[in-house]
Amino acid sequence: MNAERKHNTQKNKIRLSIKWKVFLYLLIFALVIALVLWLCQVVFLDRIYKAVKIREIKKDAVKITRNLDSGDLGSVIEESAIAHNSCVSVLAITNRGIEPKYNYHSFNTCVVHSIAEENVISLYHSALKNGGSNTQRFLFDVKNRRYIGIEGDLFDQVPRDEHNERLPESIIYSVTAKNSNGENIFILINSEISPLDATVSTINKVLVFVTVLLIALALILAGLISHRVTGPIRKLTRAAKELAGGNYTVRFDEEGYKEISELANTLNYAEYELSRVDTLRRELIANISHDLRTPLTMIGGYSEVMRDIPGENTPENVQVIIDETKRLTSLVNDVLDISKLESGNALLEARPFNLTKNVQNILSRFAKLCERDGYDIEFFCDREVYVYADEARIGQVIYNLVGNALTHTGENKRVIVRQISEKSSVRIEVEDFGGGIEPEKLPDIWERYYKVDAVHKRSAVGSGLGLSIVRNIIEQSGGRYGVSSAVGEGSLFFVELPIYRENDDE
Repeated sequence: MNAERKHNTQKNKIRLSIKWKVFLYLLIFALVIALVLWLCQVVFLDRIYKAVKIREIKKDAVKITRNLDSGDLGSVIEESAIAHNSCVSVLAITNRGIEPKYNYHSFNTCVVHSIAEENVISLYHSALKNGGSNTQRFLFDVKNRRYIGIEGDLFDQVPRDEHNERLPESIIYSVTAKNSNGENIFILINSEISPLDATVSTINKVLVFVTVLLIALALILAGLISHRVTGPIRKLTRAAKELAGGNYTVRFDEEGYKEISELANTLNYAEYELSRVDTLRRELIANISHDLRTPLTMIGGYSEVMRDIPGENTPENVQVIIDETKRLTSLVNDVLDISKLESGNALLEARPFNLTKNVQNILSRFAKLCERDGYDIEFFCDREVYVYADEARIGQVIYNLVGNALTHTGENKRVIVRQISEKSSVRIEVEDFGGGIEPEKLPDIWERYYKVDAVHKRSAVGSGLGLSIVRNIIEQSGGRYGVSSAVGEGSLFFVELPIYRENDDE
């Protein structure tokens, strides 16, 4: 046991606190965000930048085409070229050749303004064959002062191993159109689509700073979140330790988050139940001690009288000793029965038996008590009924209910027992005419440690633990039990069991 406890303690020592778990989760989240940023801004930056740049150039071409007959064509071209750092050339293709309409330079290495006329015508026809547009992608080899084609046939393509170094990439996007005069218009847009090295370097430095900042924020947020989350939990832990130490007056604050509030509410209910059970347990010990002490005192007292005083060794005194011995035995047996029933160790030997005769036999055992103390027990039944259950245990149920009624009946000392047969079940009622039970106490009278009166009253018959035994036996027999009571009028206890028929075995 000690080794196991030590092992569990070691396991608890290596468990992370909520603070560090929250930090770990936030750190993972921050690293994932940083990884996504690095992938987008470093690994895939070139592809993303080129895709965005090409889409912008194509949008500019559409915009220029729509404004060919507009008086603001020049400002539209200039605005687009400046915004996207591109060169634009608008040409008219006629039978006489090529007529420039509008040119705009945005950078020094612009290509569209220096393309030979035959190459322009070739690009124009390629665009016509391609549905009205043409794309040329190429690199500029500064060292060898040459253009290297990537897409299209304007420039010669060179094997990759001949230009291993990183070279700036450019694009020429051309579209064909017609103006309102019916002229064939050819629009060429040239722009660099490789991100600048300085920009990439700046982004890398910013990403390093952002990554460090995210980790720092994760640590700060972990501290704040864990403080807000664990604060109520720490309070609950301290209160739970006090509860475990036997302090049943401790209260769990229902504050903070919904889950914490629900947990606190559950713990408060558990504290209430533990406090109630502890109180009832103490009362039970006191009551059982009283019930044990009373017969033992009487047995000892009568025995000493019979020993010391001549002539006191009478049958009456011997009978008192025998009665108290039986009462003591009954109390011990009832305590054992409760323990067995609640632990599930009491095996019920179910079989068909005549419940009506069983009740009559049980009531006959009270005949001497009725004759001696003036009790009046009446039994009413409509017919004989069979049930399938443990006959001895059901007899114990009837005995305990009648004994409870005799203990609490009124001055008339009258108890009525009824057997009410229905279509599929039979109901046994035991009614007394005592002081009754308050409505708020009815749900608790079946509890093992519960008693209605604050002052312990010695049972007229049995141990005073009978109702708890009744509940356990009926529950294990598949029946129902209950009580109705009115203060000052008495109580009616009942149990119900299924009626047995011979074809039930088939």
